[in-house]
Amino acid sequence: MNTTRPDADGFHATGRVSAYGPDAGGRGPKTGPALGNVKVAARLVAFIGASLLALAVVPALLYPFIRMSGSITGTRLIAFGAMSCVAMLIATAVTVRLFSESWRDTTRLSVDALGRWPLVGGLAAGWFAIAVPAGLLIWFGALRVVPAEDGSWWTGAGLALAILVPAALTEELALRGYAFTLLRRAWGVTTAVLLTSVAFGLLHLFNPGVTAQSVVLVSLAGVFLALVRLAFDSLWAAWLAHLGYNFVQLAVLHTPVSGLAVPQPYYRTISNGPAWLTGGAWGPEAGAAAAFGMLGVSFLLAVHAGWVTVHRRGWHSDITWRPHGRRES
Repeated sequence: MNTTRPDADGFHATGRVSAYGPDAGGRGPKTGPALGNVKVAARLVAFIGASLLALAVVPALLYPFIRMSGSITGTRLIAFGAMSCVAMLIATAVTVRLFSESWRDTTRLSVDALGRWPLVGGLAAGWFAIAVPAGLLIWFGALRVVPAEDGSWWTGAGLALAILVPAALTEELALRGYAFTLLRRAWGVTTAVLLTSVAFGLLHLFNPGVTAQSVVLVSLAGVFLALVRLAFDSLWAAWLAHLGYNFVQLAVLHTPVSGLAVPQPYYRTISNGPAWLTGGAWGPEAGAAAAFGMLGVSFLLAVHAGWVTVHRRGWHSDITWRPHGRRES
């Protein structure tokens, strides 16, 4: 019996019977009918327009409340992230409603997209993709831990979460939510992954200290997050992977994230090697080591989803690529 369920372009999100699959009592994911290029373009334009409008209106409405708390450390970054997140949620909801579509099917940020594997697996994927290469760089001396001002680690970690949680959800809603689903329906998974990942990289063009390598590595991170979204068929998973990836850098390593530095107590991790390897002032995510970390975790995601099967024969291993996922009988 085939335990996978193909979507509109023949892509299987997962090859396993899971808590969120159709054979586990849950409702299997839908991708909806194929859309013509004109309809896709119209809906993308509507989504972008609604997003820009919401990003302009929501801050204007919330600014008086933000201004009252202006003396709190990190308030501006927290406020910007929270307002952007609310704006993207509103824009997505309005667009989905406008075209009479399903929030569940178009965003995968629904109750049925929750579960043990999407939440734990997504967070672990983001965490290990950057923690392992950064740990190795510290071990070999390419990154160095130096003292910083005293303070509370819990306060610093809480500040990091307050900044990163809404920021990660905002970017996932913008790129790997409704827009990703539209592109996937019209032109397939590969096009959806490539276009949203390139856009992800370009959105960081104006961050401090940006370089060509940092944009390329952020785009690669976009591919990685899209694979998380697809492997677990859940935007929750991509959101938590995004959050874990950034949290390790900001709250654990105390490094900049995408060129943005937030003061953290006790210690900082600085580059002590070539910037192409460590990421330099942009942060570890812009280094080649991070690329290898994401590639390694992506391989594990592919195995989980059934896109790749590893056969061991004694001391030798054969790898089989199955773009439609695992078919069990």
